[in-house]
Amino acid sequence: MKRFFGFFMIFLSFLTACSSSGSSAECKEGICVSIEVEGPVQALVPARFIISVKTDNDISALPIGLSVFPGITVLDIEKIPDSAKLIYQDKTNLSWYINTRSDKKYSFSGHIILSQPTVSYGIFHYTLLAFFSQPDFGRVTDTIMIYLDSSGKQVDESIALKELQNRQLAPTSPPDLTIVPEATNLIDVWPSITPSLFITPSPSPTPTITLPAYPNP
Repeated sequence: MKRFFGFFMIFLSFLTACSSSGSSAECKEGICVSIEVEGPVQALVPARFIISVKTDNDISALPIGLSVFPGITVLDIEKIPDSAKLIYQDKTNLSWYINTRSDKKYSFSGHIILSQPTVSYGIFHYTLLAFFSQPDFGRVTDTIMIYLDSSGKQVDESIALKELQNRQLAPTSPPDLTIVPEATNLIDVWPSITPSLFITPSPSPTPTITLPAYPNP
């Protein structure tokens, strides 16, 4: 459990270090991608996302994508650049090709909706990922994480991270929550059987056949 929690916090800090609120772009070799979500965000209420792209050189058919993780649904695409073409869309992924010109900024926008937390306590995080990726180039990724409390209202990132870091590894269960321990052995599930409950069956008696006396000559 401790190892899992440690890996989770390392992963969380890595995403935060890459980009947290979408206020800055991720760049590599003259290609920059950024994403932001207009807030405050509320569960079950549409929120507007904006993806921005900028390149140092003119590029044709630059692939740009958006992926959202479980708990987020893409509702619609509001606006894309004139030189962009939508090539794929479902509820969690969007992909475009765009022709860019050097030092010009391009924006994609639309709406997402976050699901309502299903537990009555804790902090919940939702992740959006905007990226450019090509096998011979690598990947440029900008990630934004949104934190909601149990009522579905957005929580400031610094407060959310502090609460997650201070959370006990084995928190006390809320009064209204019943935890059923998982059985790890059939011996833990079935009661022991006392040997005296078993009755060793006795062999059935073999009937004796009496033959009539053979008549005397």
